[in-house]
Amino acid sequence: MIELQSHSVISDGQLEPAGVVEEAAKAGVEVLALTDHDGVAGVPEAVEAGQRLGVEIVPAVEMSSVHEYAEDLHICGYWVDVEKITPACERAQEERRNRAKKIVQNLRDHGFDLTFEDAVREAGAADAIGRPHIAKAAGATGNLGPFFEEWLVPGAKAFVSREWPDANEACALIREAGGVPVIAHPYWDIKVPEQVEELIRALDIGGIEVFYPSHTKKQTEHLLSLAGELGVSATASSDFHGPTHKTFSRFGAYQTYDLGQPEVPPKPVA
Repeated sequence: MIELQSHSVISDGQLEPAGVVEEAAKAGVEVLALTDHDGVAGVPEAVEAGQRLGVEIVPAVEMSSVHEYAEDLHICGYWVDVEKITPACERAQEERRNRAKKIVQNLRDHGFDLTFEDAVREAGAADAIGRPHIAKAAGATGNLGPFFEEWLVPGAKAFVSREWPDANEACALIREAGGVPVIAHPYWDIKVPEQVEELIRALDIGGIEVFYPSHTKKQTEHLLSLAGELGVSATASSDFHGPTHKTFSRFGAYQTYDLGQPEVPPKPVA
């Protein structure tokens, strides 16, 4: 089984990097990528665990970016040189922290009793902080959707847009670090097929995450057709975040619909 997206405590996952690999091994995963958001600190531990457990680890990262069609567009980078991509990750994490502070201040200006430190406690670390953590720190519970709609989506009262990197910059940063950029779960971030296709055709990518738990058969067919036409890899993941995560709790959660087989992007020749 191929699983090219998973998350540890380095970003918004529940397990240590080695724990993610252990769960993957139990599930029969043969090739795994640890793709923490804007962070690669867990990759060495994952590689070591993979060697011990017989799981091939693809050095990777999932970079958050901004695009006109998606305020938070994710680009995975596979086979990245960890040292080369680290400065970009550090800048992205700083951008994440600064954005979170602005959102928290906006909420405080509207009467919410919370601090940035409250949100950090929800996240576990400042580098991993995101809007769900801020929402919980502000008192939101259960379904966060209504709170997001009122306060934390584009156009909402406390929303602050991401500024860096844009999708093209994210692809370039991954290329410069020796990696292969792959657009993650296109239909998770964008719902309109024409926009999905326009985005994919415009970016310098080496792959498309075709097989994904939320992708329908029709969406999968569309993405697989584009991957074939463009000559890029058709990747797959269950986007594992941890055993008790409400949405992404297990490996092997994606469907191929018997349309094709997941691929691993070829490692670039140095």
